[in-house]
Amino acid sequence: MSQPRRVRGAALLAALVAATGLTSLTSLTSPAHAAGSVTCDTAGTMYFKPGVQIVPLRQDIEIRGANGSCRDSTGLGIDEARLTANFSGVWLTCELGGGGTGHGTGTLDWIQDDGTRTRSNLDLNFESNIASEVTLSGQVVGGPLDGERFSAHLSADLLRGTLKCTVGGPFGGAKSVGYHGEFTVG
Repeated sequence: MSQPRRVRGAALLAALVAATGLTSLTSLTSPAHAAGSVTCDTAGTMYFKPGVQIVPLRQDIEIRGANGSCRDSTGLGIDEARLTANFSGVWLTCELGGGGTGHGTGTLDWIQDDGTRTRSNLDLNFESNIASEVTLSGQVVGGPLDGERFSAHLSADLLRGTLKCTVGGPFGGAKSVGYHGEFTVG
């Protein structure tokens, strides 16, 4: 083989190795999912311990959602999802508000259009206001859509909750209240 051919062959081989290495490096650092987002309807119950009353008290909050329909633009084929979450030490009053904030964890149980079930873990922040709106924000920290942002807007069933809270005050206040809303990942 002549000198110019060897140089061109070596240059071609070097370019091929560099391109292959770059492709491998890119696949190691890119997320394991398609771009886009998933938005799902959610409804369920928030449970409070020791129970929300007229006076602000620190509450442990558990959110248990039912399966809700999803709109998926990620290409993962997500059809339905269920949200669950837990928070500790959130100061709340009867209005589910007064600026109650806290940190917690949660899960999203996904059902794909082929029936496959998967789970994502969440790192969450809780914020409520006097108007009975609850905002959850955070990030997916494991499972499908790992690393993506999470946000939810929930409206609590305040009429039932407030009645339980004020009437049941001496007996522990509101231990649970219904909610509905939606969440988005991505």
